[in-house]
Amino acid sequence: MSDWGGARWVAAGVVVVLLALNFVFTAEYENHAQSAARQQGALIERRLCATLDELAALRPPAGNPAANPSRAFDDELHATLDGLGPDLGCR
Repeated sequence: MSDWGGARWVAAGVVVVLLALNFVFTAEYENHAQSAARQQGALIERRLCATLDELAALRPPAGNPAANPSRAFDDELHATLDGLGPDLGCR
């Protein structure tokens, strides 16, 4: 009977070691996944800010907005897009 008692302790020890290893590897995997997600987010942010900078650099055509409603629309659209970059933390 004592052989079975020792085997149970060994089995319990193996289970504890496996659970600890599982915890360590899971934590490492999650850390790696979060790091990759942060890098991807930073890349998307840089691309988005670059695109918004390009849009802000575009100027609507000259013309009197009061005489031409499409000019007024272009002016409002430009002002909105020009303000979007700073709102998102670009520049």
